Amino acid sequence: MSEMTLVFKVFGYSEGEIAEKLATCAAIKKSSCVAQYLDAKIEIVCEDDNEIECYSFVYNAFKGAVYADEDISLGKAVLDRLTLYGQTLSVAESLTGGLVTDRLVSIPGASEVLIEGLVTYANASKIYRLGVNEFSIRAQGAVSADVAKQMAKGLIDAGADFAVSTTGIAGPGGGTEQKPVGLTYIGIADETGVSATECLFKGDRNEIRNSAANAALFLLWKKIVKPNDFENMVIE
Repeated sequence: MSEMTLVFKVFGYSEGEIAEKLATCAAIKKSSCVAQYLDAKIEIVCEDDNEIECYSFVYNAFKGAVYADEDISLGKAVLDRLTLYGQTLSVAESLTGGLVTDRLVSIPGASEVLIEGLVTYANASKIYRLGVNEFSIRAQGAVSADVAKQMAKGLIDAGADFAVSTTGIAGPGGGTEQKPVGLTYIGIADETGVSATECLFKGDRNEIRNSAANAALFLLWKKIVKPNDFENMVIE
């Protein structure tokens, strides 16, 4: 009986958490994991006859967190779906400073779906480039769910099918008890509406910014995919 190697990309788990879960599946003969900035690549070795069992295990053990069953980046996963559906995307970044856009434009073919990537770092840029309400910034601060939503909505109003925005505190300074370093809001918008997700990332400035960029792409990917895209991947 021959062996085969399966590859999965998973978001939001540490290497330790992944190893602990994989250890509970008897069908897995060997496994390895490399995770950086909340983005993980899992490799599983199993017998050919156990392929379906291993697929089922991974998609159920990491339900909602598996974004690919091949070694691709979050940026490519997003672009592949947008290309498949013929839809466009715009990006507005504050603390991530272009990292989200960079992860997209590093993939060949990004120009087919990416309209623009704006680094609206200053409050004035958020107001005049994206239409964020000045009162919202004064009342709630630039790092807030409402501002993240308005940043994303401004891009939808400009014609994109999907939009993603980031605003947060990368540190090392600037944090308070109410808004600590690492606090980030990610806005996601499409024609149906806009939402904002609050995140709290750990690490130094570089780690926080990279984790925020990956989280923005993952949340965007979850918004883009359709319910039947993975209907055969989870076997109860």
